[in-house]
Amino acid sequence: MEVLVAVAILAIAMVAILKANVQSLDMLTKSRETSTASLLAESKLAEVEAAGVSKWTELRGDFGEDYPDYTWEVETSSTEVEGLVRVVVIVQRGGAAPGGEVRIEELLFAQ
Repeated sequence: MEVLVAVAILAIAMVAILKANVQSLDMLTKSRETSTASLLAESKLAEVEAAGVSKWTELRGDFGEDYPDYTWEVETSSTEVEGLVRVVVIVQRGGAAPGGEVRIEELLFAQ
């Protein structure tokens, strides 16, 4: 009887440990996706800045074969200060839940 109780307690403990391990792996995957999206957004913002915000014409796209699941979008809007443009880069992973995107916003001078 004592062995049966010990096995039952061990089984319950193992379920809790396995659940914690699965949650840890899920959080690791989400963290990696967010980090990748952040780096890709910074990269796209640097491209916009290098090309000049007034010359940038693309509004959306993807990252090609290197990151096939990620898409980007660039939004620009004028500000109250003449010559200053608000640039927002949004990167999202395909199939991500709503709100699971990375947004980077910066003010750039239109040249």
